[in-house]
Amino acid sequence: MNQRLLLFFLALFIWHGTFSQNEWGLECKIKNGNLAPHRAVMDHLRTERVWSGEISYFIELNDTNSWANYYPKPRIGVTGFFNQLGNTPILGDAFGIYAFGELPFFRTKNLSFNARVGAGISYITKVYDAKTNPKNNAVSSHINATILLGLNFRYFVKNNSFGIGAEMTHFSNGSAKLPNLGLNFPLLSLSYGHVMGQSLSKPVSDPITKKGLPIQLGVNAIFSWKEVLPLTHKKYPVYGLNLFARKIFSPKVGVEFALDGIYKTSILDYLPEFEKKPLDIVQLGAFLGYVLSYDHFSAVIGMGGYYRDRYLPEDYFYHRIGMRYRFKSNLQIGWTLKANWGKADYWEWSVGYLFNRKKK
Repeated sequence: MNQRLLLFFLALFIWHGTFSQNEWGLECKIKNGNLAPHRAVMDHLRTERVWSGEISYFIELNDTNSWANYYPKPRIGVTGFFNQLGNTPILGDAFGIYAFGELPFFRTKNLSFNARVGAGISYITKVYDAKTNPKNNAVSSHINATILLGLNFRYFVKNNSFGIGAEMTHFSNGSAKLPNLGLNFPLLSLSYGHVMGQSLSKPVSDPITKKGLPIQLGVNAIFSWKEVLPLTHKKYPVYGLNLFARKIFSPKVGVEFALDGIYKTSILDYLPEFEKKPLDIVQLGAFLGYVLSYDHFSAVIGMGGYYRDRYLPEDYFYHRIGMRYRFKSNLQIGWTLKANWGKADYWEWSVGYLFNRKKK
């Protein structure tokens, strides 16, 4: 189910972008770096340098009637990749695909400086097994989500581009199956791209004006599941309610404040020496995030803290990074990774509604 929903989000992202396409092309990239253990118990996993290769299909947008007008030729696209994982006997390799958006901070005739955000799905060849691979405490499922954040410079010569960059790639199954400490890779990259051709633009019906949008009020219903230690492979449902206020100043700048109510059934088995009532395990939190808006599609990243968490099974603070898509009816769906300082808590699958926004 996780994988089908994620592929649906990727399809929405790519489909939505084609409404403002102008030029398209291909880019090849090679990356090198290391596994970055974020827990001391992962230190044994880093034994090799990491190499990664990818090929991207991109669209450069040049539409004056959409969010793309706020950037000098932003890119969207899809990337297929191969990634070594730093310890071939224990971790194997990763293969996958992700959709991305790339926003230029500036662009001249020959130079550009860009930020890239990507999300997708990957297959990791070697996973934890109590008998055959007990040292792999980072990955327990072959199918994982992939999140990428990066910066790059490009130099343009006619239809060709040459680039250097720095990226962080994360692999995780969101604690849907344990062990799942996840894998993080800081990588440096070299790239070559070529614009192949042009295609006609279609009008976008929902541009954001320079005055921005009024404060949006809404609610998200959240569902997920996770495993906890010790390993029993029992799936614990997670339910949540997220009340939010969001202000989009422009496609480049948006802010979201949310109040979270979380009912995580795994807490019932946490500290079993204490008898717990259902209301005892309710977590209440407040979240503040940064929002990038691409008309109907948006990306969010931010940090929250619990002001009610009686048993504190993880940490006082939590983080979110993910994406949402709003339909014309003002219904929205979302996919977000909720984590505690680099350790995945669970994936949030959400359905929500905006109350005070005109339907378009």
